[in-house]
Amino acid sequence: MIFQVDKQLESGEYFMNDQKKADKKWQEKQEKQSEKSAEKKRMRDASFLPPEEPTQNSNSSNKSEEGKKDITELTQSLKSKTKELKMQKKTREKVNAEEYIAVA
Repeated sequence: MIFQVDKQLESGEYFMNDQKKADKKWQEKQEKQSEKSAEKKRMRDASFLPPEEPTQNSNSSNKSEEGKKDITELTQSLKSKTKELKMQKKTREKVNAEEYIAVA
């Protein structure tokens, strides 16, 4: 059976004066307090973390390829429409309006 005095003898506390004992208790108290405050700070900071974004998988690469295909199709259709409009403008210039107006 180990008594309190035996524990103090083993740790060297038995031979310390009162001031050193008080300093040691104060130091231990400060360490515990800093540990608790750090834990509380981690808990508070955890509430400010943004949610994790879903990871990108192969579906996203397929979507980007589909998007590229859509863009190329769109550009092709716009090019063909501009060609058609240019052709219409050329034909309008060639048409003489006087031919269609009736002279009374």
